[in-house]
Amino acid sequence: HNYACVVCHDGPPAPPARHAMSVPLSAVGESSSSAGDDKPLIPATVASPLPPSRLLTATYVAVYLMVGPALILVNKHLLKDVGFGFPMMVSGIGQASSALGSFLALRVLRLQPLTCAKHVTWPFYLRNMVVVGGATAASLCFGNAGYLFLTVSFVQILKAFTPVFVVVMLYATRVETPSPRVALSVGLISAATAIASAGEAHFNLTGVLIMCAAETCEATRLVLTQKLLTNLKFPAMEGLYYMAPICAGWMFGLAAVLEVPRALEKNAFSLVAPNAAAFATAVVLGFAVNIASFLVIQRTSSVMLKLLGTARNAGLVLFSAVFLGEEITPLQGFGYALSLAFFGLYNYYKIKGL
Repeated sequence: HNYACVVCHDGPPAPPARHAMSVPLSAVGESSSSAGDDKPLIPATVASPLPPSRLLTATYVAVYLMVGPALILVNKHLLKDVGFGFPMMVSGIGQASSALGSFLALRVLRLQPLTCAKHVTWPFYLRNMVVVGGATAASLCFGNAGYLFLTVSFVQILKAFTPVFVVVMLYATRVETPSPRVALSVGLISAATAIASAGEAHFNLTGVLIMCAAETCEATRLVLTQKLLTNLKFPAMEGLYYMAPICAGWMFGLAAVLEVPRALEKNAFSLVAPNAAAFATAVVLGFAVNIASFLVIQRTSSVMLKLLGTARNAGLVLFSAVFLGEEITPLQGFGYALSLAFFGLYNYYKIKGL
């Protein structure tokens, strides 16, 4: 999840900047900015280095495409291979590091001002942002819990089903009524995901239900964001500064009740020292994922972030099949390919307002 938004301001809206450092908290992109100036065409036979601005954008994109899957694989390693099967605490590691990193960046190093500090009063924080943070924390915890029962590849396949939950939730709460074309694309995604699930060689009902809970929480987060934070948006790092501590608080607070007693009973904390490198990697990657998302949005747009996220999930499915030996049946591959195509159609209709 990315805690990035548009700068809030008083008075008439300012002209849009060329490289907007902002994106809605719900991560649904409605505007885009160009990455670098347009260059005249050059003959194919003439070698030309990549312009510095585009080289920087390509670097940010490459980092984004790597750190997300890396964090997924590290979390899965901690949960399954190491045997530290406590998804709330594992999820909380990344959120705690994000909270600390954003605090150091904004409060200690002062890399950018807190533009919305006067709007975020304690009553507003407790009444609105804590609720959104709770839904975000639930989505992350359920998402990690899915790896206890399902393969990495199947979890990524099920993520293509997320728009279905989002559209249903938005319609049920009367926040947004989908157009006929959007409704059609969502129905097609449902059918394609059903085909992919039918082809899963290691289907686990508990894991699928957990992923449904994760996607329901994600849809709830988006609805709450639109209803509670509709008039308050933040720069990316500032959004992380406000939201990451809430998520970490929810995760470790619930873990103290639901996971820590079991962890103490099983002496699970003794696994931390022998696997210190893996836990430290999870700490670093947890913050890096949010920063990479911010950098990509800064150089491109939130729309591009969504498209890259879809491509990243597809790449992780292929990686899991080729390098991790996870089985993907022809029927499952066919269903996933269809769901990706219909997911692209859904995004097209949403972007164009059709």
